This record gives sequence, structure tokens and C-alpha cells, in this order.
Amino acid sequence: MARRKTEDEDGGMDSLLDTMFNVVGILLIVLVVVQLGVRQAVDRIASTVAVDPAALEAMIKKLEEAHKEKLKVQTSIDELNPDESKLEELLKRLRTESVAKEATLVGKEGDLKKAIVAKKAQDEMAMKAGENKQAREKLSTELNSSLEKIASLEAVLADSKPRSQLPPKIVNMPDPRPAPDGIKEAIFICIGNQVYPYNPGELREDAKKRSEYQLQRGLKKYVKDPEQGVDAKDFVEDFNQRVLQDDYFKAEMYASGRNPNLRLTPREGQGFTIAEVENPRSRFQKLLLLTDPQKYYFKFIVLPDSYEAYVAVRAVADKAGYLAGWEPQSQEWKAVTGVGGKVKFGPEPKVDPNAPKPAPATPAPKANVLD
Repeated sequence: MARRKTEDEDGGMDSLLDTMFNVVGILLIVLVVVQLGVRQAVDRIASTVAVDPAALEAMIKKLEEAHKEKLKVQTSIDELNPDESKLEELLKRLRTESVAKEATLVGKEGDLKKAIVAKKAQDEMAMKAGENKQAREKLSTELNSSLEKIASLEAVLADSKPRSQLPPKIVNMPDPRPAPDGIKEAIFICIGNQVYPYNPGELREDAKKRSEYQLQRGLKKYVKDPEQGVDAKDFVEDFNQRVLQDDYFKAEMYASGRNPNLRLTPREGQGFTIAEVENPRSRFQKLLLLTDPQKYYFKFIVLPDSYEAYVAVRAVADKAGYLAGWEPQSQEWKAVTGVGGKVKFGPEPKVDPNAPKPAPATPAPKANVLD
């Protein structure tokens, strides 16, 4: 069953036939013009009385050429006069070739895509191979370097002399016990991996004198209502305007209920380093010489960042014959002490005259401060 022609195929056929008819028309016009020219030439020769042989020969040649041209035009007309059956066959052949070429192009496009994917995969594999090669070379270099170091250390070890046996290290077992009667406490705080002598007595005395003088001069400022007593906030702010410190600590007042207290912060760089503690000619060693081991024992308050400093100072203290003990604290621990004196914050507490008197406290046993 013959396939129906599509609109595109009919349009192509009409266009081709129009073109052929145009060409045939042009050739017919040329043929008519040539024949008219030949007839005019014959008439012109016949009317001429004297005929030139050369001109006649030239005219004959022109006629022959015109005849040849006529044959060529006739042949072209015959060739351009298409047979509809042949034209249909030609169109079928062209369609078949077009479909075949299209299939070929589709196949080549698929092959091209596959080739692109394969090339990309090949490039990635080549890149990974290069990276693996670099990694292998790096590991090989590191391995060779390590082997060289091991060989060097083995050579040094082989050439070194055997070490003599170290003397036994004496370790004192902990022996918690209270301090002997009549012996006083000297406190050292180990913080920031340094050792700070702690003696807040002078700071307390200075703070007491200054606070009493401040209240005396500013009584109206700090006591706005006698029933409410001293305003702690204003008093503390004014007190801390002036620096209060000793060689090792800076003091800052704060209110603890009705009592003024001091919070002591180590002055940066003013403690004794491990090197100073262990140096026989250091300030720390001179300080030890001024402290009688028969009158004082050492209490070390140790924060987590200063165990190394504690071990060093404890070794020096033990060697010098001092009794000692230690008290570990958290890193947030702060040294505080009361001011004492006449200054009290807030209103006076109301006393119940009918309240029973507290029983005398039983003396607590002495604490174990030595180890």
C-alpha cells in the first residue's frame, strides 16, 4: 500500500516543477531570439548586391554555431522536461538517503556521548592515579625518614654508656595530724603555677582604719535614714576607688550581709616561680631563712593549675625541715577575709529580750592540718 504524501512533500514537488517551467520558458525565449537573428541575417544578405566571400564564410560559421546552440538548447529542454514517474522515484531515493543519513547521525551522536563519558571517566581515573602516586611517594619519604631516625637513635643507643642505677627516691606516706601546740600557721597560695605568701593581717588593718575614717567623714552621705543604717552600695563603691594592696595581693571590698569583707586577687607576676623556689639564692629562700620552723608550719592552698609549683615548694619545705600540709581547691576559689571594726551595713537586727541564751559551744577537736 503506497504511503500518503505529506503536505511538505507536495509543496516541494510544486516548487521543483515551478522552477523547471521557468527554466524551460527562458530557453524557449533564447531559441526564438536566435532564430529571429538568423532570419534577419539571411534577409540582409539577400538584399545586398555585392556579396563578400569572407563575410559569407563568416556568416555560414555563425549559422553553424547558431544551429549547434539550437541543438544544445533543445537537448537541455528535453532534459528539463521531467517524467513524473522518474521524479517520484528520485524523491523516494532522496527520502531513503535522508532517513539513512539521519539514522547514521543519531548513531554517531550516541557514540560521541559514550566517548565523552568514557573520556571523562578516564581523566578522573588518571587524576586519582596521580594523587595516589603522590600519596605513595609522600608515605615512602616519611617511612624512609622514620627508618633513618630509628637507625640514628639505635646507633646513639649502642654508643651510649649504661646508666648507673639511680638512688632510691624516698616517699613520705601521708600522716594527717593537727599542728603542735604553740606553733603558728604560715599560708602559701599556689595559683597560676606560682607561689604567693598569704598574710592578710596588714590588709585587714588598713581596710578597717580606712573604712572607719570614710564613714566618719561621709556619715550623712551613707546614712540617709538612721533606721536603715549604712548604705552598703555607695560605701563599697567609694571605698574601692582607692587601690588597697600589698606586695602579693590586691584587695577589693564587698558586702557580705552586714559585714564588709575583702576579696584578695594575686598580683600578676608577683608570685614566686618554680625556678625561684628551687634557687638557693632566691628571694623565696631568703624568706624561708626568716621563718623559724619551730614557730611556724606551712599550709599550702593549691589550685588545679599549680600542682607542679606545689610539688616544687613542698620539696624545698620538707628539705628545710618545716612541718606542712596542703588543701586543694577548685580553680574558681578566691581568697577572702573579713575587715572587722565598727562599720556595719544595713539596719541593726532586732533582739528578742526573751530569747534563751545559747549554750556555750563545746570546743571542737583540733583539725588535722599536717600531712
